[in-house]
Amino acid sequence: MADEGNLGSGEIILIVDDDEAYCEAIGEILTSAGYRILMADSVATALSILDKTVPDLILSDTMMPVADGSVLLRAVRSDPRLCAIPYVTVSAKAMIPDRAEAIVTGASGFLAKPFSAAELLAEVGRQMARRDRRAA
Repeated sequence: MADEGNLGSGEIILIVDDDEAYCEAIGEILTSAGYRILMADSVATALSILDKTVPDLILSDTMMPVADGSVLLRAVRSDPRLCAIPYVTVSAKAMIPDRAEAIVTGASGFLAKPFSAAELLAEVGRQMARRDRRAA
């Protein structure tokens, strides 16, 4: 499920999750807010997309088959071309140790599943503003 067909005029967000319905739902919310969306159903697909495109934000699940989101996060943080991208870990594992592990590994933010559209848009907006301040 590598989807590069929803590119509009806003900032690019890469959504990484093995649940296609979840990606579609999140993609619709973000697209309606003016963001351009890329979707990947695995870490391997995400890395392939990242070879060609540098998004403005990555939203990635932690629990995925084969390689989990922490593998992707480490790859992003170790790549000089990608390391400054805001990265939000999204997970149903939302206990304090899970959140702490994500932040220690290099996540810029954390969203606990399930979350509302308002929570998603607030976190995305916060990460984009933070990115803009760093670039200024």
